[in-house]
Order: sequence, then C-alpha cells, then structure tokens
Amino acid sequence: MSLTNQELENKINEWMRHGDIEKMQWAENIQKKLLASSIQRIKQNDKTVLREIVLPKWLDWDLLRALIDRKPVKDTTGRHCILCDMLYDNGIHFNEKFICESCFLKLKYLDVHKQADPMQLPSESEWIP
Repeated sequence: MSLTNQELENKINEWMRHGDIEKMQWAENIQKKLLASSIQRIKQNDKTVLREIVLPKWLDWDLLRALIDRKPVKDTTGRHCILCDMLYDNGIHFNEKFICESCFLKLKYLDVHKQADPMQLPSESEWIP
C-alpha cells in the first residue's frame, strides 16, 4: 500500500526536524538518481525494477512510490527550443541550436515585414501562433 500525501509530508517534516539532510536531498533529487525508464516502471508498480537499481536501506517500496508520484516527470520527447524554452518535435537546427517551427515562422514573418518597411513592425495579432 502506497503512502498518502499527508503521510509523505509527515515523513519529510520528520526528516527536517531530525536533520536528515541525506534523506531530504535524496528525495529532492530522485529524478536525477534514477533513469526515466526505471521511474516509469516504478509508477506502473513493477517491483522487478528493484533488482536493477541501488536504493538506500532506509527507502522502502511504498516510500519510493510516494516520492516518485510526488514530483511530475518531465516530458523528454522532442527537442529544446532556444527561443521559447519549450520541447518540440518539429523545427530546424541553426548554428547547432534548435529552433521550433513556431518560432522560426515568427522570425521569418518578422524578416519579411522588416524588408518591406523597417519602421513598421507587425502587431502581436499578426504574428503566426
């Protein structure tokens, strides 16, 4: 049986009171300590993952599941756009940097208007979403 959010918060508060910095750091950095595939398997309640990962002795299965469920997993599909700071599948690589399709079209649209009349910038309603 998995821990409830209240029980998990009580456990974390207990660690704070007792000064268990190692446990608090481990709980905060759980996404960095485990592979994304392992996290997905833990969310699916697949206990065979315990054979493949190394956990501290104080961390049991219920606490592990509660800590994993506490933090949302970042979506790792797509590439990181340097302009809008979002993940996208479609876009171009320019000077070894990825620009999503939406930002590229906005830049292209700005460039077209700039050549026509450099003093007239398009309003936000004219930008392509």
